[in-house]
Amino acid sequence: MYDDVLIATDGSGVAANAATVGISLARTLEATVHALSVVEEKRGDIAARRERRQSDADSVVADAIDAGCDAEPIVRNGRPATEILSCADDVGADLVVVGTHGRTGLQQALLGSVALEVIREAHQPVLSVSPDASWDGERVDDVCLATDGWTGSAAATENALSLADAVDARLHVLYAVDMSSNTAEIQEAFEEHGEKTTTEIADRADERGLEATRTIAHGAAGESILEYTDRNAVDVLVMGTESKSTLERLVVGSVSQRVVPDASVPVLTVRTLES
Repeated sequence: MYDDVLIATDGSGVAANAATVGISLARTLEATVHALSVVEEKRGDIAARRERRQSDADSVVADAIDAGCDAEPIVRNGRPATEILSCADDVGADLVVVGTHGRTGLQQALLGSVALEVIREAHQPVLSVSPDASWDGERVDDVCLATDGWTGSAAATENALSLADAVDARLHVLYAVDMSSNTAEIQEAFEEHGEKTTTEIADRADERGLEATRTIAHGAAGESILEYTDRNAVDVLVMGTESKSTLERLVVGSVSQRVVPDASVPVLTVRTLES
């Protein structure tokens, strides 16, 4: 499914946690690991900083090789998010793995993070791992697809089905209906759309021989998704994401960008690319 996995590292604990998840998944999928560390362009001894970044990349490579993966270290100079995106294209990565800090609220909206920028702009699926994300390192048994059923969710749906198929996991199909701010007619329309959407995806899972469950959750989408992953034995959460303008990102954001920093499991975000 994923043949080349790019794991970004800066030597921090957050990055190390993400690398552990990325290597485990790469091992399961028999993928090659590309370990990238970026030397930021700022004042100071650039040679010493490059040596540290090389050590960070080499450490991830050593762990990947110990896990049975083919792996290579990559060190680049520049802006982290920019270099991650560029390197992913250059090495032909079909999955990018990043660690994300669990910041919430205004600080996250105004400052963002490397992970959120990569999520918004990457052509590839991005697996983001927060410091508190749980991972047993053995196998993926349950994959949850959080979907709204619209056009932008198509790529996320296909990735969720393919991942569940590749690791022989149960697929949870989750659709959230916000009952607080809409009229009864709109709520009913969303309920019908949710039933149709989850049934169609469950049928696609059945065609692949996969076990699938369907859930229509009621409440704000972000909160419903987080609550579901906390209550159920989910190993990976899959969501669609959008590339938005600066103003939209600051004021509105997207459900995935609100869920990622607070998720208790690794989150695979997938952007449907416009043709």
